[in-house]
Amino acid sequence: MKKLIVTLGALLVSASFTFAQKESDFYQDKIGQVSKTVDLVKDYKVNNKDDRDDSAQLQKAIDDMTALKKGGRINITAGKYYFGSIEVKSNVHIVISKDAVIYPTLPEKNKNYGVFDFGTKGNYVENVSVRGDKGQYKVDVSKVVNKNVRVFSMTNAHNFLIADMNCIDDNTKFSSITMGYSKVNGKYVMSDNGVVKNCRIEKAHYGYGLVQSQALKNVFFKDLWGDGGVTLRLETGLKKMNNAQTGGNHDIYAKNIYCQNGNAGVMISPHAIRNGHVEVDGVETVNTGFALRIDKGYTNKEQKKLKLQPGYYANTSIVKNVKATYGENAQVKPKHFKYITCDAKPLIHSNAHPDGESYPAPAVAAILYRADGNADNANGYYNVKISNVEAIGFPHQKKAIINESDEVGSCEQ
Repeated sequence: MKKLIVTLGALLVSASFTFAQKESDFYQDKIGQVSKTVDLVKDYKVNNKDDRDDSAQLQKAIDDMTALKKGGRINITAGKYYFGSIEVKSNVHIVISKDAVIYPTLPEKNKNYGVFDFGTKGNYVENVSVRGDKGQYKVDVSKVVNKNVRVFSMTNAHNFLIADMNCIDDNTKFSSITMGYSKVNGKYVMSDNGVVKNCRIEKAHYGYGLVQSQALKNVFFKDLWGDGGVTLRLETGLKKMNNAQTGGNHDIYAKNIYCQNGNAGVMISPHAIRNGHVEVDGVETVNTGFALRIDKGYTNKEQKKLKLQPGYYANTSIVKNVKATYGENAQVKPKHFKYITCDAKPLIHSNAHPDGESYPAPAVAAILYRADGNADNANGYYNVKISNVEAIGFPHQKKAIINESDEVGSCEQ
């Protein structure tokens, strides 16, 4: 098996390349200080063996705990539960058994919906967590009739933890964990100071995946696993947010991100938003289009009329320790076929994956660095310092890192 290693050694002199972040730099855990601990089954009479909606009881428990001086802890024991549009409030910590399975309850109308909401109604939420007890709990969205579902939605949360969630998916519409912005009293707000760790997703849609952040500050993503889609998508593409020129990702750190059978392990894509610093240490993919996609910023026709400029990420951004292993059944969209070499094009299937957007095709390269353009921010280019990239078993693509100049022209002979 052929192995290709690229190390940009000359760029590694700076001490800033040392990834020294700790969880405590981002999230201060206050679960040990709560005023009260309750059990959802024993104290709120939830039947965790039937198929009825348990949302009202969980919301009552949250409302009771947030009213206490130091908040409270809610234990959710082994069993099955049905939750929808749960409003997580300040100083509430939800601890879910590894033997619990959560199913989303459908909304009354056929619209977007979710399981846990953090500040999505404009309320300021702080010191909150949802985590597992002795392992990962399951959230099963694989059989939902309405596929417009998220597990976690966050717009105005501060000092938060999301941990130990295993999402059983089947090409639903949104990423399982989403971070966005909202407008409160005339001011735009976003979430900050948090940790997302030890979460995974199975059978994700090409265009979605485990996490998508549109607006976030000072957050650490750690030990994330994905099957399909993009495990960590730092893409600021929301139309209204771009037109308002707010949001964006700032001081985002990620460590140990994995993806198989997907689009990419990590995607960095600014659209028309001026984003801040991003640092990624450790991306591994198997049978995935790219381990890492670093896209340049751009504006669409409407944004050009508004005289908006292409977005970018900070030129201080860093990516290191990337490993991609080749496969021939990755999720690849036709827009990326131009990066597949002529001798590999016959391996592209004619029938799409179940997501209806991507096609089974060979993994293209370890890194697609379309933002590579001498830090010309005005045209959407920006610098990312890349080091220690390993491409294993790629028989067609000789480069571990490709950019716009590697587009393949006509394959006719």
